[in-house]
Amino acid sequence: MKRLLLLAMLALAGCQTGAKQDTVAKNDDDPCGATAFRQLVGTAGDKVDDGMFPAGTRVLRPGMVMTMDYRRDRLNVVIGESGLVDRVNCG
Repeated sequence: MKRLLLLAMLALAGCQTGAKQDTVAKNDDDPCGATAFRQLVGTAGDKVDDGMFPAGTRVLRPGMVMTMDYRRDRLNVVIGESGLVDRVNCG
């Protein structure tokens, strides 16, 4: 009888749903916060300081080597051949 009771309890425990995940409101269109830095487009690249961005941000200058992995939460600041900030995007 004890084994049957234990088996029934284990079966019921297996039917439980997982813990509810936090549903923090995140903007799916801008997961890295790029819109806050879009005003930098067109400014001189030498005015861009790595310390002004969140941790993990890539400031990409002409000729730099970069990884091709896509991380939607990573901010990229791309400086073009002209020396101006060309774009600010997630990836």
